[in-house]
Amino acid sequence: MDKARPIIILKKKGAHAGHHGGAWKVAYADFVTAMMARFIVLWLLNSSKQVQEAVGGYFKDPTGTAKKVGSNMQGAGENFVLTRDNMPRLKEQLQNAMRQMADFEKLKSHIDMTVTAEGLRIELSESAGGTFSTAAVPSSIPMARSCS
Repeated sequence: MDKARPIIILKKKGAHAGHHGGAWKVAYADFVTAMMARFIVLWLLNSSKQVQEAVGGYFKDPTGTAKKVGSNMQGAGENFVLTRDNMPRLKEQLQNAMRQMADFEKLKSHIDMTVTAEGLRIELSESAGGTFSTAAVPSSIPMARSCS
């Protein structure tokens, strides 16, 4: 049994350490964000005082509601400015307009108006039968349509 054993040659390729290389994308994204912020600051420094105050005001109060209670925008309806001082008068005007509605007696126990520090809070409460809307019907019910 002098047969020679077969010679098996195993060639191993140099192993690569897996996929890596996503860190540059994070670093590049940080760089691009910093450059964008830099150019926005340069643009603001070169803009008019009015634009600078508007942008600065946004970052001081992003919602824009700190000093405003009403609106002075032009629209199709009547335009009036609301302040905290005339909230009770607005409440009375709304209540008088609601008293003119045909179904006011049915609705009056479901509408509550309160003057708060933030303004006028109007709460609409539902009855078991659905005063303003029903879940089964996609459109509002007739009593709610008369309010609009």
